[in-house]
Amino acid sequence: MTSKLLKSLCCVFALSLVGCGGGEVFTAPASSEFAHGNELLSATALTEDASHALVATQSEVCVWDNQLKARLYDCITGQGAEHVELAGFSANKSRFFISNRLSVTLYDTRTGRSIGTWLTGQEIARDIAISALGDTLVIAYRSGKAEVINTRTGDIKSFDIHRLDINSVALSADGQWAFTGSSDKYVKLWSTSDGSIRFEERLATRVNHVTLNKSASLGFAIDSVDDRVFFDLANQKELSEVASYSNFIEFTASQFINQDKWLLTGSPKMKMRLYRVADGELIAEYEAKQQRQRTSVLSVAYDGKQLYSETSDGLLQAWPFDKLSTK
Repeated sequence: MTSKLLKSLCCVFALSLVGCGGGEVFTAPASSEFAHGNELLSATALTEDASHALVATQSEVCVWDNQLKARLYDCITGQGAEHVELAGFSANKSRFFISNRLSVTLYDTRTGRSIGTWLTGQEIARDIAISALGDTLVIAYRSGKAEVINTRTGDIKSFDIHRLDINSVALSADGQWAFTGSSDKYVKLWSTSDGSIRFEERLATRVNHVTLNKSASLGFAIDSVDDRVFFDLANQKELSEVASYSNFIEFTASQFINQDKWLLTGSPKMKMRLYRVADGELIAEYEAKQQRQRTSVLSVAYDGKQLYSETSDGLLQAWPFDKLSTK
């Protein structure tokens, strides 16, 4: 019997608030909440520290200062702001992008003015990542291709990275490395300058979601069934695996936090979870408020003091964590 199967059988009998390694899972009610409206959202984005939020309905995109609890400017409307499904902020908060999968537009966060728009042509964008300064965009396509856009010069490079759909892409802070997961079952770390592959690994099934730390030394990937792996990309090896007996876990958002010691994730089932990277243990779990029949956690963030979630209902909630139990 394999060690993976033994771990799974062990976890089946674990109590709901006990991790597979035997440690207690911290949970607590939200410490505060703020609603960004009452409409169902098609996309959201939080800055890494949750100081700003982007919320998109089917007809407009609004950017909020969460500390002032006010919009920065009038909501963006018009063709480019309709049916937005992908959105994100640069780490330095200076820029954000929105996309309806057929085009992507970059904006100045301070003014709300458009910096540039790029059309996908005959391609359909599956996911988009932005560098820390907002000077690099990577668009991942259904065809398995990826485009790298230098937003300052307008230069575009195209690479054939995967054989099938690229379902998720993450980018290093400097924009030099992209981490992608595909329906061809592979995760790949590749250079955005020439498309060369530095690391690749085959998972059991279709890869649905990936995450990359700022230095491209640590990655995470989850497939459609039960592979949820942390990779030491610097040494090109598997580091740990999420300890869970549940199949079909899905992540809508994720972020390495606390000096890459934790992975913060959001899911389509109202859950926000915190995992310890070293051993894959679940160390904290929170349940967002449900205001509709199906509420998803679309964005997550951490400001060094609290964790944050933004749901498809447009609700921003702040969550405490236990420093002792989440070491």
